[in-house]
Amino acid sequence: MAHPGRHLIRLCLAAATIAGTAAQPPADPTVGFRVFSTVPIDGLMFLPKPDAPPASLSFYPSARSPRYTYEGSNPLRFYHRGAGRGAADGALEVAAEVSLPADVRDKLLIFVPAGPAPGSGPSYRVFLLDDGPRLSAGSLAVINFSGLALSGSLAGKAVVLRKGLNPPFAIGRSARLVLRTPFRERTYQSYAGTVELEPWQRALLILLPPFRAGSLEVQSRLLVDESAGATPAGR
Repeated sequence: MAHPGRHLIRLCLAAATIAGTAAQPPADPTVGFRVFSTVPIDGLMFLPKPDAPPASLSFYPSARSPRYTYEGSNPLRFYHRGAGRGAADGALEVAAEVSLPADVRDKLLIFVPAGPAPGSGPSYRVFLLDDGPRLSAGSLAVINFSGLALSGSLAGKAVVLRKGLNPPFAIGRSARLVLRTPFRERTYQSYAGTVELEPWQRALLILLPPFRAGSLEVQSRLLVDESAGATPAGR
């Protein structure tokens, strides 16, 4: 006859094994992202995975960066080296952070200056754009960071831009965009430009505040690249 105490010991061991398995945190998923900045940035880094050395980010003036991968917890933090202002000289200081939603596969992180953080170097706001199939070949997405109310015409059709990211416009191979803003009961031209694309390309237009105080002419950055899944002729 089996001793009842042995059954109790086995049950306790099994329960402890299940509890230990359930208590283990799930592995952090690996996510990919690209970066772009509205101003030149040097020396910005991130930690690709726990206990990994810092990796530097490359920012291009008119294109998305190479693809980076990150394995870790949310939010993703970006760092620069301190210069002895409230922290040890050369120590890593947080310059920006962004939460990475699981339902956005192709992430484009857009860095916008947020001014110097107290006791440290410059900090940045980071805007996350779904850079996947939603922005397909022959389309133009516009991000309005200008701070102005903008409306006008795109390829001869009326458009009204909202703040931040606007839904993509289908423009085909070429389209002219003209935008105006109201001021003292009149409207003034703030932007005019023609976007030209190859059949496999897409475009992202970022509108920024005017360079000079009192001006109504916005600054702009146009990023053109190949759409995911689109293949240029001859390749």
